[in-house]
Amino acid sequence: MRISSKIGFWGSGNMASAMMRRLLNKQVVKPQQLYCISEFGRGAGAFAKETGANTCGNSSSDLIAASDILVLAFKPQQLETQAAQIAEINNRLVLSILAGTSLEKLKKHIPNAGILVRTMPNTPGRIGEGLTAYCSRNQLENSDREALMAILGSLGEVIEIEEALMDVHTAVSGSGPAYVFEMIAALAEAGEKEGLTPYLALKSAKQTVLGAAALAKQADDPPEELRNQVTSKGGTTAAGLQAMADGNFRDLIHQTVREAKLRSIEMGKE
Repeated sequence: MRISSKIGFWGSGNMASAMMRRLLNKQVVKPQQLYCISEFGRGAGAFAKETGANTCGNSSSDLIAASDILVLAFKPQQLETQAAQIAEINNRLVLSILAGTSLEKLKKHIPNAGILVRTMPNTPGRIGEGLTAYCSRNQLENSDREALMAILGSLGEVIEIEEALMDVHTAVSGSGPAYVFEMIAALAEAGEKEGLTPYLALKSAKQTVLGAAALAKQADDPPEELRNQVTSKGGTTAAGLQAMADGNFRDLIHQTVREAKLRSIEMGKE
């Protein structure tokens, strides 16, 4: 879906660049409709030069003036240092991808924003396989909802959740790709230690995780049932699963998610 709004990205890091590229690849907007800034102007300048988008260097005032929709994509820790600048935002649709930053906190800093939406995309959005959750402080009019869905939908699937769930969503989905990449690295490392060449170990680990994820997404069976379909009593898979159980694998994953959730909450208080 193409939209006519001009979209400004306050930050040009990895996630912001991924979002802008998807908007262009999916033809949601033309390059002339995108504006971006970065802390020293270099990142925004490089992106603009590559894609034909507009750069406002590091001028937040120019970005605000040029944009109908603003995406806050700087580091959450920079919110206080950007406070005076973002307070200038007036009557705009504002999307925040700042981890741990509540709608209440955003409203405090941007009292005249218009529409405030808190979102959390993830890096698979770079290839259109992401999952983005959002919650809004305001009732969304049809035009705002359509623009929001077009922007977030360019990254993959979109879900609306209660804000109370945003920190745990961040821990599971926002941070989750890193856990999966670590699993791929660990699986490849184990294969190499047990005799595979580095190339074969990494190829096997990548394709195995990719295939398992694709099957889990397509199948109606829960993951435990899919696991059971691979497992024969007394077989190789059973032996491997027993080692995972002995190592409290599920407890470790729970602790991983919990620590990420707690950090998201802490970041909101800093």
